[in-house]
Amino acid sequence: MRVKMLPLNPKSWVSLDPDTPLPLQQFWAYGKALETFGGNSIQIEIIDESGEKVAMAVAVQRRFMGCISLTTIFRGPVWLQKIGAEEKTQAFRALLKQFPKLRWNFLALLPEYAVQDPELNSIKMAGYRRVMTGFSTAWLDLRPDEEIIRKTLKGKWRNQLKKAEASGLHIAVGGKKPHQYSWLLEREADQRDQRRYQATPLGLVPEYVNAAKAVGDMALSVIASYDKAKIAGALFLLHGNSATYHVGWAGDEARPLNAQNLVLWQGIIALKERGICFLDLGGLNTAELAGIARFKMGLGAEPYTLAGTYI
Repeated sequence: MRVKMLPLNPKSWVSLDPDTPLPLQQFWAYGKALETFGGNSIQIEIIDESGEKVAMAVAVQRRFMGCISLTTIFRGPVWLQKIGAEEKTQAFRALLKQFPKLRWNFLALLPEYAVQDPELNSIKMAGYRRVMTGFSTAWLDLRPDEEIIRKTLKGKWRNQLKKAEASGLHIAVGGKKPHQYSWLLEREADQRDQRRYQATPLGLVPEYVNAAKAVGDMALSVIASYDKAKIAGALFLLHGNSATYHVGWAGDEARPLNAQNLVLWQGIIALKERGICFLDLGGLNTAELAGIARFKMGLGAEPYTLAGTYI
């Protein structure tokens, strides 16, 4: 196995496996957006002895104190072929050799593997060691028909959705223009201050949308209004065959009407219409944000905890 490090190439992400979810952090436009925040994003390719690409990753490089280099692969690499455990070990080993610690060149690998995934053995056998635990999230499969997805909703969540559908709420789907979701980012900023939690910088959204505009509209907003007032909303970021529930907000007027249930459900329908196959629920924080985590899990997706960070 050998490794190539190249500039980001949007065309490389066109032919990925349509049946495998693609995390936001492994979409080329996310890497380009991160460059605004001080990183240098590159494309890493792992190639086998026959010259075929077996894996690919978006990696972000940062330098500290002028001599320490840290390269981070978050929720990757993306596998392009089905290969055996030994071949994966060789691939991970080849990747690690590109970053010699003796030269203050470090790699942080946060793979898209659950804690108990047997695939982790390939990482361990390649010489990596875990230094940090991972976070929890869930993927919702949007490929089944709408009726089937609705049946997988938890009973309470489904009943709340029915109530919201009968409440007279007006739903608007947009995202093509910044003003359709900029107000939602402001509400999210206030929400973070009030609840004292941190997440992906909100400034990433316009940078991401701008980076991806060459391939289409990569943001989708859903707004619920009552008596002409906006009372709830959600923002989804699109990436390949997948999307991420990036921001959600509901005001005091929205809760009795279960407006956010309808917002998220209409978002799912709109994503399906755009050909999106998988929805990342955007992380499940059962400590500081237990209520939001329970709301997301009401969709019926199976939560899992990522394995963590390896060096």
